[in-house]
Amino acid sequence: MELDYALRVTRELGLSGESSCVDREKPLRVYIAVDGELADHPGLDVALLWTSGHGWAIAVESPGGAELTVVSHLGGAVEPPPRTVARWVRRQLVERTSPVASTGHVA
Repeated sequence: MELDYALRVTRELGLSGESSCVDREKPLRVYIAVDGELADHPGLDVALLWTSGHGWAIAVESPGGAELTVVSHLGGAVEPPPRTVARWVRRQLVERTSPVASTGHVA
């Protein structure tokens, strides 16, 4: 994987890359913080991870960010097109809605 590939995935997700990291040690690893949350893990920060052996995965960070727990893997190619990765990530995320938008009235 080249750094350019990780940057293209980041851009395809509409992210700046400020909260990302590439570890060039073997095995090569990538960490990209993702905006949003997962329905099964509300309130936890979400990260997109890549390793040369497993490809892309979505993980949630424990409160305080001390640990990452992988909750989903993108099957198939280890380096799929950035658009494919971005679509997969977006399908995993839930939209955050305000109480007004979700109930139609103010409580």
